[in-house]
Amino acid sequence: MKKKISLILAFLMAAAMLAGCKKTDEDSAGLPDVPESTSSVSLTTMTVSESETETETTAEETITVPEETTAEETTSESESETSETETTTTAASSETTTAASTTAAKAWNETEISETLYIKTSCYSRTQAVVGSESVKKYDAGQKINIVAATDTGYYKLADGTFIHSDYVTDRKPAESTAATTTAPKKPEQTEETTKKPSSSHPVSSAYTKSYKDRYPYQQLTSSEQQLYADIVEAAENFEMQIDVSSSFSSDTIFKVYALVYNQEPQLFWLSPQVPVSLGGMLNLQFDISPERAAEVQKDIDANVSEVMSKVNSYTSTVSKLKVIYDWVITHNTFSLQGNYKTCGIYNGLSGGGDLQCQGYAKTVLYLCDVAGIECMVVTGNNTEGSTHAWNVVYCDNGYYILDTTWGDPQTSYGRSSYIRYNFFLANDDMIRNTHLNVSTVARKGGTRIKLYNPPACTKTACYYFKAYNKEYSDLDSAVQAMYAEFDAAIDAGKNVVHIRVTDHDLWDALRETSQWRAFQKYAKSKDSSVKELNQVTKLTEDILVVQYDIKYKD
Repeated sequence: MKKKISLILAFLMAAAMLAGCKKTDEDSAGLPDVPESTSSVSLTTMTVSESETETETTAEETITVPEETTAEETTSESESETSETETTTTAASSETTTAASTTAAKAWNETEISETLYIKTSCYSRTQAVVGSESVKKYDAGQKINIVAATDTGYYKLADGTFIHSDYVTDRKPAESTAATTTAPKKPEQTEETTKKPSSSHPVSSAYTKSYKDRYPYQQLTSSEQQLYADIVEAAENFEMQIDVSSSFSSDTIFKVYALVYNQEPQLFWLSPQVPVSLGGMLNLQFDISPERAAEVQKDIDANVSEVMSKVNSYTSTVSKLKVIYDWVITHNTFSLQGNYKTCGIYNGLSGGGDLQCQGYAKTVLYLCDVAGIECMVVTGNNTEGSTHAWNVVYCDNGYYILDTTWGDPQTSYGRSSYIRYNFFLANDDMIRNTHLNVSTVARKGGTRIKLYNPPACTKTACYYFKAYNKEYSDLDSAVQAMYAEFDAAIDAGKNVVHIRVTDHDLWDALRETSQWRAFQKYAKSKDSSVKELNQVTKLTEDILVVQYDIKYKD
């Protein structure tokens, strides 16, 4: 029955969040908006997520969201058009384990139920079904309570008309409760606000040793901001719902620090994207899954990380290590238009779930780099259409470089093999200047942008994919011969993408002329009868002088 009424709670809460599923002026790159006033806020109106994908557009694949259309060359031989689609969707988790804050005046919906449950952690009942409302009566662990209704804010209504949050009750009788086996009983004075789980119970993997103090973004914070950052990390590791916060912090500061923790600490994959609200000197944190579920997911994450690291450690150069990480993330995940706690972090990225948004790609890369000992950070911003985006900056050999895994894994219908492209594998700032905008900022309600931190300048080119792997050409004959060799290798391996880089725009134009395209297509078809056509890719290639053809095979 507990599962049944939990489903009722989840349905009510999901219904309350549904109104936030469209892009508004409160959408942000990686985090929802914090209200100008921190006294009260309905977190169910906040959204988080971003999505970037390149997709082959057909009549059946029309997407009613902002798009970046790729201007493809077309001929009578039915060259397909592709498009780079970027949109912002809403994270709407139905597994939230903490209370959703609302204003005291906000009404909630109730569904009548009748059930006997038990208190699993000492707590107080409340006058209203919201965090921060007046406490009424203390209940001790193991005490039996009669439930008469479930609310869409995550609370159960008792027979006396008061409310207790669902996190503090269980359908297990005291003798069956796992709490009864603990060796250290909770102190009598502990309440809903002060109860803390022992630090040894947090599910962060023992193999993950990265310290937040070593992070580039953290080191740019003031000492007081660093303390808030540390407090949030520690509380999240231990699933503590509330932390003290100085009244001197503005809502912008709280927003900035929380955004940094959410984006730069990928191991906290249970941490909600909803910015905590400061109530009475406390921040009310939210978590998307329980500690028990997080521990289960962490086991899958550890197994996959071990697999990746076994390959990473077989190389000595950082470029090769990063390519292993980049390729693994792309081949084991698929772009998703759905933004939620699974797709926007390592939950799916490393546990086998497979569906990711750009934030999920970036956090997964960050986690793997952390384990591999490669300096890495997440950067958020926008594309040219204004949609949110996330990518990484990494340190490789001689300097910092851009690593955009999402745009290396565009959503296509080619299907023959996993599609990987390297246009933004260890690129520099000049190469992304016209595509990655509002770097390291997040928009708040009303359009105000908050600067999160200043990423290091990426000015080097030695590690850029096309240089590092000798796929850059400065004369036409060499470039043409290189393209033929690339077609040979791709078709033999069943790959879909063929691309090289040239050193000037005239060469780029020459390799894309219709006559040259037809010559390439004729060659590809003669190489393998299953080749249907070649598609020229223009979007996101011209500024970086990459000549790219996609091979489409027959069904």
